[in-house]
Amino acid sequence: MSGLAGVYGLDGRPVDVSLLRRLTEAVAHRGPDGEGYWTDGAIGLGHRIARTTPESLGEKQPLLDERGALCLVLDGRVDNRAELAAWLRAAGVHLRTDTDAELVLQSYALWVDGCASRIVGDFAFAIWDRRRRRLFCARDPLGTRPFYYRDDGPTFMWGSELRQLLDTLPLDPEPNEGVLGEYLSSRLVDSRETLYRGILRLSPGHVLTVEDGCVRTTRYFDVDPRREIRYRSDDEYAEHFREIFREAVRCRLRSVTPVAVFLSGGLDSSSIVGAAARLVRDGHVAGPGFETYSLDFTRPAADERSWVDDVARMWELPVRHARADDA
Repeated sequence: MSGLAGVYGLDGRPVDVSLLRRLTEAVAHRGPDGEGYWTDGAIGLGHRIARTTPESLGEKQPLLDERGALCLVLDGRVDNRAELAAWLRAAGVHLRTDTDAELVLQSYALWVDGCASRIVGDFAFAIWDRRRRRLFCARDPLGTRPFYYRDDGPTFMWGSELRQLLDTLPLDPEPNEGVLGEYLSSRLVDSRETLYRGILRLSPGHVLTVEDGCVRTTRYFDVDPRREIRYRSDDEYAEHFREIFREAVRCRLRSVTPVAVFLSGGLDSSSIVGAAARLVRDGHVAGPGFETYSLDFTRPAADERSWVDDVARMWELPVRHARADDA
């Protein structure tokens, strides 16, 4: 988790550096390992970094390409690193480092608007393209990483959290009654509007461009209900699922510190813990592995301790327990 911030003067006025710093400092908790700023005329990018993967230990953002034509800020994790690097190198791209940020930056340099559809992982990022005089932003298909923005005035602003932008509103924050109603009815339909008028979010699986004073959003990812996967037997379906599931767990164990895994004793968490334990045991995880946590309830109807203990015994894992009554 890192923090993004940015300011773009659509009227060409130089960026308000003090505003950029305020927006960036407002998400200091998302990136305790350092901050960075970059400005160029009317555009300014800010970043708070959390160094969570081995590749990020030497990373600095905002990140410029070799010619200084592109500048990136990224909050995210790239899971198809090997595949992406192979595509880029096959196209003659020189990768200066093995960081996720370098992979994303070079992907945009090669594929421009098509880069987001090539990246597998959790991400939200913004790239200033100096040659094209355009801002390009993208959010992962599930919307795991947040991205909020304002485009209702001469200045386009964005950030990782809604509260970053609240203080930039010209008047007191005005509730968005339509979205409030959706929340209260547990039927959230609009993925773009937020609880406050004037502040929007980039929808999952969408890219946003700001060019020639116009803000446009485009969907780059969608599920095709007509697509089918056909195998000859149930065993082949099961093996395909296991392959995808193992890879999803493995990608999330890429960390410089042990990853916390919540174990409830249910099917989902027990499967994740089992897959993680086997990956570590078989030497497929280079990092420090994971630690397992569970939440204990005193009410008999909610007590899942016996199932948690079964999983712990099976994989010979210590489990750190916390009492729900103390939470």
